[in-house]
Amino acid sequence: MKNAMVLALAAMAMCMGCLTGGEKAAAVKVGTYNIRLSAGDKGTPNAWAERKADLVAFVKQLDLDVFGMQEVCPDQAKYLAENLPEYAYVGDHRGKDRISDEASPVCYRKSRFTALKSGTFWLSETPEVPASKSWKTACTRVCSWLLLEDRQSGKRFCFANTHTDHVSAEAREKGMLLVIERMKKFGAGVPIVFTGDHNCRENDKPALAVSKILKNALYESQTPPQGSWRTFEGWKWQEREMTIAEALKHPVDVRNSKEKGADGKPKFGPRIDYIYVSPGVKVLDYATHSDTRPASNLYPSDHFPVTATIEL
Repeated sequence: MKNAMVLALAAMAMCMGCLTGGEKAAAVKVGTYNIRLSAGDKGTPNAWAERKADLVAFVKQLDLDVFGMQEVCPDQAKYLAENLPEYAYVGDHRGKDRISDEASPVCYRKSRFTALKSGTFWLSETPEVPASKSWKTACTRVCSWLLLEDRQSGKRFCFANTHTDHVSAEAREKGMLLVIERMKKFGAGVPIVFTGDHNCRENDKPALAVSKILKNALYESQTPPQGSWRTFEGWKWQEREMTIAEALKHPVDVRNSKEKGADGKPKFGPRIDYIYVSPGVKVLDYATHSDTRPASNLYPSDHFPVTATIEL
């Protein structure tokens, strides 16, 4: 009788799969990583030439399915494409010619996903005009995006990635809302994953505006979020990181303050890198990865990567 019941339940599950067009849930590991532009830090241990191999090894270790990067210069894009051949690299650079200056590309696992649509637009009032600027932004900013179909589950989702302005709060807010508006249009109602270095804390107006539409994956995780609270470390190594769990014991205004500890160092550190998801997207886990380069107190970048495992 027990075996018959198991078979009946399996048959029912198969039937439900037929009714839903054969789609099934499949975990997708997503992330965001500001890799620090190659033009900076020359002549130091943090120079791109010194850390690029460690950064690639770190990305391989993270084993992501889809992820966004920021501050990617043309030479870095070339190196990453050559050394991470399992990923397709999508995203124009923000220069007027689309091939110079920084990019905020999306990388996806070629063996798993099909890109149905993709593009890059500028965070401005004229988003299709290369190098356009608005809202008192200090420099041009872009969003690169993809409409992906998962070959494992048959499901589709929009993945958008950006690096918002570091000076103008108006540009940050209006730029991020522009991204969401466009993803809704391009994806025709499919779930959205929105990543990036957004240069603001969770209680700043730009982040609050986005959180009214999408969900911060940190707070949606079905398992306790892991890793450090800060995502930007500015090359400043700490023997012990303030963890997400520890930071969340404090009120939102405290954990996002610039309060310093007894040693004079910031107590919490800035958390400015984000993964947002559409309401209804399951977040299975979430982590900030503060790994150092092998046998050193140096980091692969001046930001920590942030990852989440989701189900659409």
